[in-house]
Amino acid sequence: MVQSWLDNSGLYQVYGVDQTTTSKAGEYKTFGELREIEFSVTLTAAAFPFGATNYILDDNVFFPAGVRIQEVETYTETATAGATATFDLGLMRTDRTTVTSATAFLTGVASGVAAGSKVVTTTGGLIGTTTANVNHVTLRVNVANFTAGVVKFRIRYYKP
Repeated sequence: MVQSWLDNSGLYQVYGVDQTTTSKAGEYKTFGELREIEFSVTLTAAAFPFGATNYILDDNVFFPAGVRIQEVETYTETATAGATATFDLGLMRTDRTTVTSATAFLTGVASGVAAGSKVVTTTGGLIGTTTANVNHVTLRVNVANFTAGVVKFRIRYYKP
């Protein structure tokens, strides 16, 4: 049963049990120019099946327009697994169909990362650039499916 849709005014409407889904993301309160958004993601085939689909990680957290992306920190809470599984972290416009960049933050991150690993990336497709539009943050599984793993992404940005 469909419990959500994009209405004719461009607002994403959610009803029923989908309305009570716990948020997987949020923005930290920081002082100074640097801002930080964190996403906690459980990597399973049920949540993110293999394919070319860019899944929006959280409907309530938006990546702002007019900010410069500084870096992305990936922290593995629970070891990731899945034969040859890889994923990308990107951006999608608020119309929920236009992909700004499927690899804006991360490209081809592989499975088999041990718990407790932390990687800071400054080489994503749009890192170092200024965003032009408000976007959702997306995840896409490229090759095979993940069978396990919990990963946190922290995206750091500032207004130039």
